[in-house]
Amino acid sequence: MAQTTAAQQQPVRATRPPVVVVMGHIDHGKTTLLDFVRKSNVVSRESGGITQHIGAYEIVYNDRRMTFLDTPGHEVFSKMRSRGARVADVAILVVAADDGVKPQTLEALKAILDVHIPFVVAVNKMDKEAANPDKVKSELAEAGTLVEGWGGNVPVAYISAKTGSGVPDLLDLILLSVDLEELTGDPETQASGVVIESHLDARRGAVASLLIKNGTLRKGDFVVIRDAIAAVKILENDRGELKTEATFSSPVTVLGFSKVPAVGEEFYSYKDKKSAEAGMAVSQELRAKTTAPAVVAGRQEGMMILPLVLKTDVVGSREALEGELEKLAFMEIAPRLLKSDVGDIVDDDVKSVSSQKGGVVIGFKVKPSVSAKVLAERFGIEIKTFDVVYELVDWLKTELRRRVPPEVRRVEHGKLKILKVFKRMHDRYVFGGKVTAGFIRNEDKFDIVHGVELKGSGKIVNLQKNKNDAAEVKEGAECGISGDAAIEILEGDMMIAYAEEIVDRELTKPNA
Repeated sequence: MAQTTAAQQQPVRATRPPVVVVMGHIDHGKTTLLDFVRKSNVVSRESGGITQHIGAYEIVYNDRRMTFLDTPGHEVFSKMRSRGARVADVAILVVAADDGVKPQTLEALKAILDVHIPFVVAVNKMDKEAANPDKVKSELAEAGTLVEGWGGNVPVAYISAKTGSGVPDLLDLILLSVDLEELTGDPETQASGVVIESHLDARRGAVASLLIKNGTLRKGDFVVIRDAIAAVKILENDRGELKTEATFSSPVTVLGFSKVPAVGEEFYSYKDKKSAEAGMAVSQELRAKTTAPAVVAGRQEGMMILPLVLKTDVVGSREALEGELEKLAFMEIAPRLLKSDVGDIVDDDVKSVSSQKGGVVIGFKVKPSVSAKVLAERFGIEIKTFDVVYELVDWLKTELRRRVPPEVRRVEHGKLKILKVFKRMHDRYVFGGKVTAGFIRNEDKFDIVHGVELKGSGKIVNLQKNKNDAAEVKEGAECGISGDAAIEILEGDMMIAYAEEIVDRELTKPNA
């Protein structure tokens, strides 16, 4: 029997074209820039090609392909941020030179920084008389982003999307940024990527636009997106031209899905239907396993997650620790394993968790590389290494409990019958009453009840007894109250006073 050599097992690596997202404040020229880039550098259209909008398009600049997401702030960008995958490889932050940094500029900047991708600032509208690039750089500095020439290392290009001035310089900076990232892919493997658009077409059925992140998608393959499946009978590029195959960083359209896939979902391709159905079954089983604690609790939306990447010395250690992680799932919080593998901690491990808030890379009997340490420090990612299983598990238990916010408990103090409403100014009431049970304390919160109907809530601002300020009034005594409540308080209503106490939350095991 022929043996597979180590060289044969190695995946084929090839340079991957960058995926670029353009973001910024409304009216700062994002669309104008995209239109100029597309019209000036679009790949020549084949005969019979129909231009269509699929959420992304390819250009060729200086004999190099680039893919632009043409919907700034695209839903897929935020969705994939929460999943630890980066749709875009590089971003352009557009800021108008005559308007400066605006709220949406800051929102876009935060979105870019959250996913830790390189970006270039494009100071647009330099053709305007009111253009003030120094103002833009100063305002970005106030937001914590320093561009080149202003004490920082973020590249900046000065452009006019309207005339095209400076746009080639911008594209050069984009290519330079991604060259430093050394983007690669394996053209020989089956395709995988994300859904960037989807819809139900009356004539073509369930349609999905896909961005291939790795591998090659071929006509005749089968594509699986969660519980949706399609045979690739028709494969169209971003210009509506029919293709027999497409490789990484290319946007394509696939027809005939069994249901409309959700934007932002990951897709995987298979060579035959049997493999695709098997892959879909495994995906559904893993998803059910991951969400089981939340389903049992009926609180899937509210359950917190501790994102983890696990690296171990051998497969046996990995499998054992994966089993331990399953035991640490609580109703309130659970570990989520983004990646699990054998070997030392490397850059890709840090990147896998970099877009996850509070994500941690855990190593068992392995060490992080020097570059992984540097990357983790830059991204603010914690790397924890252990040589003893119980120490790792104990740390995880402590960390899970630490991340769950304390519980706020309501402690009822007493009841008061409202005898007289003296004054109301907006939502501030002054009223008097008699404590019929328990006691009332100054600054208590309260509910107002009429019969069995809860009318609303409020808070005591001042409590008086015999016209003197009082800290507490007990059962049987009368008192005056000044309180805030955005409801109507009437004579005869009942006030129920209470306080809120903060206590450590007890974590609940599923099916407990």
